[in-house]
Amino acid sequence: MLTTIKYFRDEYEAHIAERRCPACACDALIAFTIDPEACTGCTLCAKKCPVDAVTGEKKAPHVIDQSLCIRCDSCRAACKFAAVKVVSGPEQIAAAVRAQDPV
Repeated sequence: MLTTIKYFRDEYEAHIAERRCPACACDALIAFTIDPEACTGCTLCAKKCPVDAVTGEKKAPHVIDQSLCIRCDSCRAACKFAAVKVVSGPEQIAAAVRAQDPV
């Protein structure tokens, strides 16, 4: 444990103090969002989502419902336009969710 702290102190501090995962690997500290400018509304992400967390009309930007999302990465893997983004940290998650809000 001391060796990991020695070599990965920044990672520990980010997880504990900032509540973010620099590697975007910790499910509890990440969120998947859709960039409305990059989303073409092809519906591939919505079709691949096992819990129907992705919604939107065809040919219109889609939105991920954070309360339903299980962070399985299926939507990001399916997206051919790199519109699905992984963000970490309370401020970044809040900003990304606001950006994908259709209102």
